[in-house]
Amino acid sequence: MRIHRSRRFLLFAAILVSASAYADKLKNFYMGSGGYSAEVHRVILLELAKDGTAVLQQNWDQKDPDSWQVHWKQDGKSLTLTFNPVEGKPTPTPATFTMKNNSLIPVTWDSQFLGILGPPTLMPFSSGNKAQGSLSGCKMLDYTQSTGCVQWDSRTIKK
Repeated sequence: MRIHRSRRFLLFAAILVSASAYADKLKNFYMGSGGYSAEVHRVILLELAKDGTAVLQQNWDQKDPDSWQVHWKQDGKSLTLTFNPVEGKPTPTPATFTMKNNSLIPVTWDSQFLGILGPPTLMPFSSGNKAQGSLSGCKMLDYTQSTGCVQWDSRTIKK
């Protein structure tokens, strides 16, 4: 009887350790780009905060960027992004990614907002950055630096 209890405990401990190993690999800032021509090329930025808030930004070539406030949830190797509703605008359906080799590979997405071929694979942009506590007030990310969000269009050059 004791042998079975100790095996169950070891199995439970192994499951906890393997689940936390995925959490340790999740970074706070990801970036990817894709598109076979300038008309459909874009850069995707994703910043994850400690409290489960995030900002997903899509920067198209020669177009205004799309930016969404989202909530994220991790379950093992799977990451789900749930888009916050915005009054007067349609809300994208959740996007899911799987973690492989520290990158986020898209699994499901709303093609109306993230394209028919979906977002590109998102790779960690910088491992030296500390995750922010919350990104709930962010409207856009500053894609010239990976230090957090700004409240204006980051493509405007400061003088």
